Amino acid sequence: MNWIAMAVGMVIPFFLTPIVVRTLGATAYGVWILAVSTVAYLNLLDLGLRNAVIRFVSKADAQGKIDDAGVAIAAALWFRLLIAGGVAIFSIALAVFFPHLFNIPSDLKHAAQITVLLCALGVAVTLVSGVFGAVLAAINRYDLLSLIATLQVLARAIGVILILRHGGGLIALAYWELAVILTSGLAICTAALKTFPPCRVRLERPHLATIKMIWSYSFAMFLIMISSQIIFSTDNLVVGTFLSVGLVAYYSIGGSLMLYSSQVVGALSTTFIPLASGLEASGKTAELQKLLLRGTQGTLALVLPIGLTLLIRGKTFIGLWMGKQFSEISGTVLQILLITLFFMIANNTASNIMFGTSNQKAVAKWSVIEAIANFTVSIVLVKTIGIYGVAWGTSITMSIVHLIFWPRYVQKTLGVPVRTYIWDGWVKITLLSIPFAIATVFVEKHWLARSLPVFALQVLTTLPVYIVFAGMFFRNDALNLLRRWRMSRVGNAQTIL
Repeated sequence: MNWIAMAVGMVIPFFLTPIVVRTLGATAYGVWILAVSTVAYLNLLDLGLRNAVIRFVSKADAQGKIDDAGVAIAAALWFRLLIAGGVAIFSIALAVFFPHLFNIPSDLKHAAQITVLLCALGVAVTLVSGVFGAVLAAINRYDLLSLIATLQVLARAIGVILILRHGGGLIALAYWELAVILTSGLAICTAALKTFPPCRVRLERPHLATIKMIWSYSFAMFLIMISSQIIFSTDNLVVGTFLSVGLVAYYSIGGSLMLYSSQVVGALSTTFIPLASGLEASGKTAELQKLLLRGTQGTLALVLPIGLTLLIRGKTFIGLWMGKQFSEISGTVLQILLITLFFMIANNTASNIMFGTSNQKAVAKWSVIEAIANFTVSIVLVKTIGIYGVAWGTSITMSIVHLIFWPRYVQKTLGVPVRTYIWDGWVKITLLSIPFAIATVFVEKHWLARSLPVFALQVLTTLPVYIVFAGMFFRNDALNLLRRWRMSRVGNAQTIL
């Protein structure tokens, strides 16, 4: 279900983005990206409570302590309501000052202000409904979360198309975005209340012991969230501040493809947090180590063909997708940022396990270091090599931090040696992708892609090369899974008889 939601969340924006850019124009689209990127910082006011709810509810559910789950939910909801009220008030001030933060064209200033205001109110709604979404994640009801997310993406897309066809602009799009967020938020709350009765809590100020319990976990997650926001959302702001609003569209197109690729893994690895929490609560250390290695291999196996295709053929793809004017600049930005994609995915499983086992404090410290280095290097390089310097600032700093910190921290916390983690988790599956990379280079040089359908056909032609070699790597796992499935079928048949 997560993968279905992920596919819908990737495919629809893929086709929708060119329509929006061509209809609004690069400048208006750049304003939209700046508004969304600026408002995204308000999500930091989550304060790490979502992950805290997932951690404590999943642990309480695994241990059968339902009352503890209700206490955590009530405390998080109380905090979120206060924060959401503050966001609603702050959104007015943010809207007033937004045109003064960036070089917004005079004819778009009013529209930009309304857009920021409505997007910020959407964040306030999400902060409240997010508590119930975290509960559904903690009890592994990803079917409900994914269904709601899928319907949300479809509703957003249909509304955007209708608005643009009838001549609507930024303001109309922002109103529709808020309406979709409100509807999906109500759906999440309703699903959680019906599925998990402990969600029906009384709103009252939590006890000091509860506050300390949640804050001890959520503060580190809060620092990680701040750092991630700086690393992944500040790039557009740096481009808009030091270069131009128009270039934001070029940068965001390359960056969006990198983020879309990471979403493929997110659909799988988001389940690792409650799973790791349950294993840790049950004292299953060996299972945690197995989850680390197999999860790392599996997530890399999923993203490597996508990453290699975009690395080798990204400029061709963007030219067919968005237009030739975006091909060179956006394609180069994408190629630089794909370095970060590898390390993001290579350590994605490890980070989710750390979140699920309350080993996130050191992660928070290094995330802050990475964010400061990223922001500093990006500003230095944007003044010397322009838009590409922003991308290099992100890639260089992330590569260094991930190589220095994660292998050693995995050994310290989970007992998996550095050599085993890098060789078994990273290198083996990466080496198996080399034949696919060679086939992709051959196709790029000798088979001209004149349209997106032809490009898709070319990818499907080369993909079997990757499947064969990856299949050899995961052969034993696939056979074991098939054997267990057959045994379960036999067991079910015997039970019926």
